[in-house]
Amino acid sequence: MGESYSKEEEELFMADLFSLALESGLMPDIDIDDSLTRYSGLNSTAILEDYSSKLLTDAIGKAPNYVASLGAVIASFKGVPNAVGLGALILSFILDLALLPSTMDSGDNTLNMMRRVFAEEKASGVRDIMDEYMKRLRMHMWEPLKALEETEHWEKQLSDQLTRLRNSMLHDDQMSTRAMKHWINGAAFHSQMLVHAARLKVAGSNSIQKDLKVRMSSISTVTDIYQKDLQDLLEKYKKHKRSSIRLEKSLLPGAWCYRACQLTHCIARDYEVGRMTPSIKHPVYGNQYCKNSLDAYLDYMFNNWNLVKKLNDYFSVLKGNLRELILQRQAFNVLNISPDSSTAVD
Repeated sequence: MGESYSKEEEELFMADLFSLALESGLMPDIDIDDSLTRYSGLNSTAILEDYSSKLLTDAIGKAPNYVASLGAVIASFKGVPNAVGLGALILSFILDLALLPSTMDSGDNTLNMMRRVFAEEKASGVRDIMDEYMKRLRMHMWEPLKALEETEHWEKQLSDQLTRLRNSMLHDDQMSTRAMKHWINGAAFHSQMLVHAARLKVAGSNSIQKDLKVRMSSISTVTDIYQKDLQDLLEKYKKHKRSSIRLEKSLLPGAWCYRACQLTHCIARDYEVGRMTPSIKHPVYGNQYCKNSLDAYLDYMFNNWNLVKKLNDYFSVLKGNLRELILQRQAFNVLNISPDSSTAVD
């Protein structure tokens, strides 16, 4: 093939290598946790009701007497106000906690959200504030004024921690996949806190339309800031991944090499993630071409990584739905979610 290859060949090679990286679990996890995204949209109450119904049905099937013994606890869910957004997320957390025997083995429940996001992190201001606020909101779900007070207090604390974390990544050489995941989830959570505070404020306002406009403008400013921060952080993160990802020469799978020989295949290895792809043939023979393709591979990766688009969409979709999100008023009633649950709340 010679010592050069066409742009079409390079594009095909990058596409194939990127597909292998996806299939091999090589892509780093900087996603917003699914429990948070589920309750970020306009259908959060419906999602809560569906999840809760399945939760109770599962619990009844596994331990009928256990659910009946929770009569007093379950009865408190007859009419919970503001069961939307973070309110819906917190209610799913409370139900997970109440029905722990049936959900403890489920890794995708809300109860495990903090563990999924922060793993074994020893010190994280973002984690501690999110954790404390979730506890406070659980305590005051039935008291909108107190819930508003707690939300306003803890969102300011979280905002400060997110600024510190962003600056440490952008300016203090503290960029990592772990830090990116913490900031992204923290920023998404903080945005939802602002929406929840606006929802509670507007509900008690004497001038709803005027107050709604002010709250929408304020939150839009924050989402625009987070959108810009995300772009800056992704650029920095791309540079960080250049230090952890290597394209390395390799033999054809199953082959062996004696002394000096041409290695015609490459692998992508991410030392931060601790995984590598299977071997893939490079368009050009020669030991240096794998290494020299790294920048082109990173460009292809960040341009075609669906997760990057998903992260960008999170803040833009939130901004576009602000009016409807703030005006949501749905309450949660356990009697609506399962015909079997009525036996537990008599």
